[in-house]
Amino acid sequence: MLTGSDNLFALAAVAPLLREELSQVPAWAARRPAGRALLLHASAANHALDADVRHLRLQRLHVEGSELGGDLRCAGDALPYEDEAFQLVFCQHAGDVAVRAGGMIDELARVLAPGGVLLWCGLSPWSPWLLWMNWQARRGGMAPRPQHADSVRERLRRHGVAATGVQHLGSCWPPFEPARWQRLAPTPLRAAYLLVAAKQRAILTPLRPRALRERVAIQPHLAAPSRRASA
Repeated sequence: MLTGSDNLFALAAVAPLLREELSQVPAWAARRPAGRALLLHASAANHALDADVRHLRLQRLHVEGSELGGDLRCAGDALPYEDEAFQLVFCQHAGDVAVRAGGMIDELARVLAPGGVLLWCGLSPWSPWLLWMNWQARRGGMAPRPQHADSVRERLRRHGVAATGVQHLGSCWPPFEPARWQRLAPTPLRAAYLLVAAKQRAILTPLRPRALRERVAIQPHLAAPSRRASA
């Protein structure tokens, strides 16, 4: 019997998709300066998957009902990290199972450093994967609540995090390996999308230097009182 909202992402059939998504991380991590990375999973079981963030110091969290667990425990919409703490943030389907996905997006944007990269993986709303997951949920799990890429993009934009691209990953049906079917499936029918977004740096606008007025010495004959004033 499946229990809990995140167990669908712990199924063996989902593991190939999760590994394919994680394979995108090293290339993005290699471009980031030294700092920290945050990886947010949909399930505690996903911690067993390898995550190569290269030189970055990794923090891993996962969804547990209305909270997050892992390296620490906190509310999903109140991360206990300082502002602009992470050079790289990777959210892997946590938004598909989170109770307050909108608040989570706000928090991920807050902790992303200027110039940092946010990778957001979500289930495609048009993929047959949703039918399969809803069927699996009949066995005791909770059906996912996928976030549309456009809504995620718009929410990030409000916080100065601009989407730079979207790519689609996985197969069109869970029993098949992504490598065999991703070339054949139409893009919207693939399992998931990967939204890439970057936080804009604050641009310092140089102020125009103030023009210094040259002091002009008053000539003595100009400074003398007029004849009318002295009359």
